[in-house]
Amino acid sequence: MKNPLRIEFLKSLITVLAVAATLLISAAPAYSADVLILGNSKLKPVADVIEGIKNSISASTVIKSPEEAKHALERIVRKENAKVVIALGKDSIVYAGSLPESIPIVYGLVIDPIETKRENITGVYMATPVTEYVSFINRNLPSINKIGIICVDQKKNYRSQSAVARKVIFHNASNPYEFIGGLKVLGHNVDALLLVPDRDLITSKALEALYLFSFKEKIPVIGISEKYVKIGSLFSLGFDTSEMGRQIGQITNRVLTKGSASGIQHSSPDKLNLYINSKTSETMSVEIPENLLKTAKKVY
Repeated sequence: MKNPLRIEFLKSLITVLAVAATLLISAAPAYSADVLILGNSKLKPVADVIEGIKNSISASTVIKSPEEAKHALERIVRKENAKVVIALGKDSIVYAGSLPESIPIVYGLVIDPIETKRENITGVYMATPVTEYVSFINRNLPSINKIGIICVDQKKNYRSQSAVARKVIFHNASNPYEFIGGLKVLGHNVDALLLVPDRDLITSKALEALYLFSFKEKIPVIGISEKYVKIGSLFSLGFDTSEMGRQIGQITNRVLTKGSASGIQHSSPDKLNLYINSKTSETMSVEIPENLLKTAKKVY
């Protein structure tokens, strides 16, 4: 026969343990992340950047896709108690821009520096500065004395640098047709043409006209990335996704320490990969130093 007292004791013990467990669970701190990374990690470039960030950041992180955060980013930030939001890609940056000014934003995977009235923001943009190309050419390719750039007039930051002004001839264009017309205007006044990233100008037709002009007139095209070297550019200096992630992570560490992104300068890539098209150099009679061929990320 079962002991009623023992049964009651066991029931009471189970009740006490259940209450204790509930109290322990409610008392335990909810998981939070210092840094919320906003980006589509299914895309390889984004995934590579995220990996670089995680390898260099000194804080806990959580990753959300732009779709997850589209209508609930501020709620997610508060739930995670995130101190910094890293926004990767155009959509992510747009969504992050709606956050209160008090939340620091570090951006990445956009071509040019973000133009915004927001002060609590910094980041790394993808475009290689014209000054980097000018410096590289001055050091390694003395046969190129003048460089032509066709760009929209708003790209005044290219013109404000004295080193660029001495080396570069600019031609204004506002659409692909004016871009193509600019090739004839620059003509033999330049030794090379430097492409700068601008989706409004560089269409498939504009590129076709550019490379036809380049090989006909023996005036090499330079930039923008490995893709352009494959199709005929002489060389390009392009960002590395993992290294860009490391750079974003280091900037984020500074933001966490400071508590704000205000005053931290927007940055271009601090490590660039060199891609060379050796067939183009032969066709254009531009000698590429042997040391560059050895150090290049890829030679086509």
